[in-house]
Amino acid sequence: MNSNAESIAKKLTVETLPLQGVHLIEASAGTGKTFNITRIYLRLLLERKLKVQNILVVTFTKAATEELRGRIDSEIRDTLENWGLRDTPDPFYQALEKSVAKEEARLLLREALTNMDEASIFTIHGFCKRVLSQQ
Repeated sequence: MNSNAESIAKKLTVETLPLQGVHLIEASAGTGKTFNITRIYLRLLLERKLKVQNILVVTFTKAATEELRGRIDSEIRDTLENWGLRDTPDPFYQALEKSVAKEEARLLLREALTNMDEASIFTIHGFCKRVLSQQ
C-alpha cells in the first residue's frame, strides 16, 4: 500500500457510514465484509426506506451470493424479533433503534422479508447477464 492510500484508509463504522455517494470498501478474506454488508443493507431498508428490489449487491461467486442472501434474510429476521430487546449493547443497533420508530421498523422489515425472493443479489456475471437481457 502506498503512503497516500495508507493515509486515506480508515476503519469502517457501519452505523455512521453515509448512505449516499460512492464508497469503496476493500478488505481481505475473513475481515467481516459480509457482516458489514448485511448491516449496510439493513440501514438502507430502515433509514432510507428502500425496497429490496432497489438495493443491488454484487459479489464474485455464486457461493458468496447465496451466503449474502441467507445472511441478509437472517439479519432482517433477527432485527425484527429483537428490536429493543438486545441484552448486549451494540452501537449499531442502538443507533438504528434511535433513528427508526419500532412500528415503522416492523412494517419495513416484514415487507422486506415478504420480498426477499426479489432481492438483487448477484455475481458480477449474473448482474451483467441480467442487464443485457433486460436491454
